[in-house]
Amino acid sequence: MSSRNVSRWDGVRDVPPLQCNVALMGTSTEHPPFDLPGNRIFSVILSLVGAVWLFSVGCGPVSETSEEPVNPPPTGGLVQGVVVSGLAPPVTGGFRSVILFEPDVPLAAPVPADPATMDQFGLAFIPEVLVARVGQEVAFTNGDAELHNVHVRSSASSKTIFNIATPIAGEYLHMFDAGTYTVSCDVHPAMAAYIVVTEAPYGVVADRDGRFELAGISAGRHTVRVWSVDTERQSERVVDIVGKTDLDLSAPE
Repeated sequence: MSSRNVSRWDGVRDVPPLQCNVALMGTSTEHPPFDLPGNRIFSVILSLVGAVWLFSVGCGPVSETSEEPVNPPPTGGLVQGVVVSGLAPPVTGGFRSVILFEPDVPLAAPVPADPATMDQFGLAFIPEVLVARVGQEVAFTNGDAELHNVHVRSSASSKTIFNIATPIAGEYLHMFDAGTYTVSCDVHPAMAAYIVVTEAPYGVVADRDGRFELAGISAGRHTVRVWSVDTERQSERVVDIVGKTDLDLSAPE
């Protein structure tokens, strides 16, 4: 595990540079260097050729290519793009359920470059349940006009991972191992949240009624894990996803 404290910089976003190809061609027809019919005809032709060339090349944004593959196809000829929806346990104790899908066929899904963010606003953690990938940083911010702290413990061992003050400006970044973590504010004991860190390439947080929908899942066999703050509602099962699928995960099998 590693952590680092950095200041947030809300600067101007990078604007793609413009790639402009401009030709400086001596094509003025008002005062040709030699007032001869042949020169005038040649000058007009040269002007038209230059105008057509400039219009065809134009001035446009330089294309940007991503180094990370978008939905890379898994091995075994499986098809991507399946939509999975269904029902998970409803909100319990103010915390929603999390549904994770891990395909049996290894999938080289890139870890998001941007951090997952948990803010403190209105004397509450937002979101109250955050899902992050292993290798993805989690950013803790303070949107309130008062001092908070972030006290993170391992749900499995109750061991403190870190306990830091979150100033009004800036953010604190931390990278977690796989697992579930409880988050609290010692200054305001009513504030509480959970972080679920997973290696699964697909995950979604259900709504308060337990409904969820996740698009772009690879077809094939998946291990589906349901996390709930109520351990009796947590479950794990294997499902075969071929086409659009609706799952009832509201209770363990």
